[in-house]
Amino acid sequence: MLSAHERTGRVGKPPAMNDIPSESLIEIQDIPALVDRLLLPADLNDLPVIGELATPHSTAQIASSRIGVGFETLDRFMFDPERTYPHLAVLGAKWARVQTGWSRCETVKGVYDFAWLDVIVDKLRAIGVQPFFSITFGNQLYMPDAPHESAVGYAPLYYGDEVREAWLAYVRALSAHFRGRVDHWEVWNEPNIPQFWHPRKPCGREYAELVRITADAVRSAIPAAIIIGGAMSKLDPHFLEESLKAGMAGDIDVFSFHPYQLVPEHNLQNMYDLVRRLLDRYGKGRRIAIWQGENGCPSQTAGHNDDWLGVYDMDQVTQAKWIARRILIDLKIGFDLALYFHAVDLMDRPYRQAGNKINKPVMMGLLHGKRYEPKYSFEVLRRICSLFDGESERRELYTRFAEVDNQKPCQSGLLASVQCASFARRGAPLFAYWLSEDPQQKIQPVEIDLTVWWDSDLRMDRPVFLDLLTGRVHDAAARGEDFVLDGAVVGRRFRLPLTDYPLVLTDASLLPLQ
Repeated sequence: MLSAHERTGRVGKPPAMNDIPSESLIEIQDIPALVDRLLLPADLNDLPVIGELATPHSTAQIASSRIGVGFETLDRFMFDPERTYPHLAVLGAKWARVQTGWSRCETVKGVYDFAWLDVIVDKLRAIGVQPFFSITFGNQLYMPDAPHESAVGYAPLYYGDEVREAWLAYVRALSAHFRGRVDHWEVWNEPNIPQFWHPRKPCGREYAELVRITADAVRSAIPAAIIIGGAMSKLDPHFLEESLKAGMAGDIDVFSFHPYQLVPEHNLQNMYDLVRRLLDRYGKGRRIAIWQGENGCPSQTAGHNDDWLGVYDMDQVTQAKWIARRILIDLKIGFDLALYFHAVDLMDRPYRQAGNKINKPVMMGLLHGKRYEPKYSFEVLRRICSLFDGESERRELYTRFAEVDNQKPCQSGLLASVQCASFARRGAPLFAYWLSEDPQQKIQPVEIDLTVWWDSDLRMDRPVFLDLLTGRVHDAAARGEDFVLDGAVVGRRFRLPLTDYPLVLTDASLLPLQ
């Protein structure tokens, strides 16, 4: 969005376009060429291709899912939502996180304009995507020290009773207006870092107070509203426990945090377990759900705001690998919802956080931010959404990964850095496995021994192997040795590829072919 002195007209109307530096633009690459660049073991040719995975024609065809997509920053006009709906209608992600933008809704004191949010909510719901609201950020009408009219990160707690009451009046009006259409309400965005908490330093006790008064305001209009707290940048144990000790656990139904990292699996189980333990302790018998509420990865190395992640060799293929790993490790760990940030590159306006700094664009989108065309990662996430929806029940099935050296069998060993997310779906086992090294290293694939054992209520009559990056389905029946119990096959040892992105082993009945 333009700076305050450059603006004309109401905040509720988009300002004129602002040019973005050319270095931030990415070119749409030829998808077949990207597929041809993928490195797989030569022996993969021994696995006959039997077809390509067919995905549902629409998001609405998927009944339920724990996968969602970011739809934030429309309070700052960072992208054109109209150009995203046709793509989200086929992506398969069933949830969207939408920031409400007090500054855009109330441009005259006491007068609310929710028409722009009405369009977003109704159009998302019409294509089978359920929006939830992040009620966040300030309003320059009440906070004259905010350097930009969107008042990103400016909290209403620090401006006296009039501003606090104006915030609560806005929240009550917002929740009454969207009653019956939006059930999940998140309080603020990343309150534990200065970029989104001004004008004072982040404080867990004070954030808990904001959650309390905001949750009460929402529930005054929607008594059964699901309140989401946290929305925390990475995981800050001190801030988390400080806010829980101040009573936040009694006001929320969901806790969310944003574990950004370029190795998605790094320390994630530890973070999740810590959150689960603290929520159980302070929740006093109430189960508070845990969401991975925002996470993304850029599709290029330079020219964007997200080099703070430690980016050194990113491209569209590496982004696609990262996304596949991110969502599947979240599902494996047990997050009740996993969101990818963002639907599209944020390039239409300069990107702002609290303060007066204008940042480079955010280039994490599934869609190109100028052309609104899918990147390579879009189709990869679409395959994941189609296969790991609500029908796929998370189930920890037995797996064993080994690297066998026939010339030196004594030196053969088990592989420790392999991840496997296993599920049961329609009576069959579903295994997704990958090497959990930094995807930017672009590690060469190898072949390994994979032993799987599934529960006796599941069957794998025709083993097949899916490459999530290409969509190709291979016949794996000739690549294994069965384990039989009471006349039924209950496990199998395979010789299969291992890559730095998820490959899927399952029964042919689960993979419709196009």
